[in-house]
Amino acid sequence: MFLGCTEELSSILKAIELLKTSIKDRSFDLTTFEEVMFFAEKEALYIALIDKSDLSVKADYAVAFSPDLQQQLLKSISCNKLNNINLLKSYTKARNPLSDIATYDLDNQDSGFVTLVAFNNKRSNASAPASYLIELILPYLHKAQLFRYESMRAYKSPIHLLTGREKEVLDWISSGKTNGEIGMILGISQYTVKNHVAKILEKLNAPNRSAAMALNNELNILV
Repeated sequence: MFLGCTEELSSILKAIELLKTSIKDRSFDLTTFEEVMFFAEKEALYIALIDKSDLSVKADYAVAFSPDLQQQLLKSISCNKLNNINLLKSYTKARNPLSDIATYDLDNQDSGFVTLVAFNNKRSNASAPASYLIELILPYLHKAQLFRYESMRAYKSPIHLLTGREKEVLDWISSGKTNGEIGMILGISQYTVKNHVAKILEKLNAPNRSAAMALNNELNILV
């Protein structure tokens, strides 16, 4: 579908580049969300990253979005209504007929998360309604949210206490390498690797290598 306006197309491309930067830097925030949603009215905006396994919200932002409506949406989602997008849309449209909802990765069985965005569909340019334009940036919004959540988990995880070398050793442990193999790969002695492993287990409060591997794999599951 033709956007109908070179200036608007340029703005969409800038929004995508901004999201790419926020993905790379893991810096997606409320200001970025508002800026890339330039094509929708600056009110009644909401974005949520939802874990498909338990339908819990892992990260979200709201811009002048009714707290009551937000609670209603989240309650409906938690009751396994995520697959009924029309029902979710009806909640927002009851407040404002122009409101709409879009999702990304809902039907992707290989993804454990879905991004939901609520927005106002009002547009001055009828050839490019917000409901169309958002489809162009949704993949980037989704990835930006995933990386934001990953950063939040990394900050809370004891893994962030590891030095660069310790994290490197842990990554090789998670790949199934022995101390001897890790020493050969990193160009250090097996004894040095053994000391790194001991410090890793202490910092992670992990009883053994398997527990440390599980923690590392859980943190990296989004990558």
